[in-house]
Amino acid sequence: MAKTIRLLLVEDDESDAFLTKRAFADMKGANLMHVPGGQAALDALRSSRFDAMLLDLNMPGLSGHEVIEALREREDPELVPIIVFSSSSQPGDIDKAYEAGANAYVRKPDSLGGYQQVADAVCRFWRDHVEIPGRH
Repeated sequence: MAKTIRLLLVEDDESDAFLTKRAFADMKGANLMHVPGGQAALDALRSSRFDAMLLDLNMPGLSGHEVIEALREREDPELVPIIVFSSSSQPGDIDKAYEAGANAYVRKPDSLGGYQQVADAVCRFWRDHVEIPGRH
């Protein structure tokens, strides 16, 4: 039986959120929950379990970098893999994300087709190849 992966999308931009949700809606075995900002992400992670998180960097309130740092500094961390999903290609943003504890950095595409390719790759990797703690 194919497993279903639970993904948390942290995205404040309505257009990017729409494209991401649309792309993942076509993916079998993916359950995507969207929250609009960093504090909402931390709240969602306290109340629900996710297999991975797609995290925008540039958000009002808590930035993506601050979310990563807050998660990695917790004494009882729920070790959710963090996929930074950003339009930034600045080396400083990429380096800072990895230094803070991101597991991957993916640039946002510029078309629905590109979002669908990312959704397909994320789903295939996390659903078909990754063993998730507590889910074997």
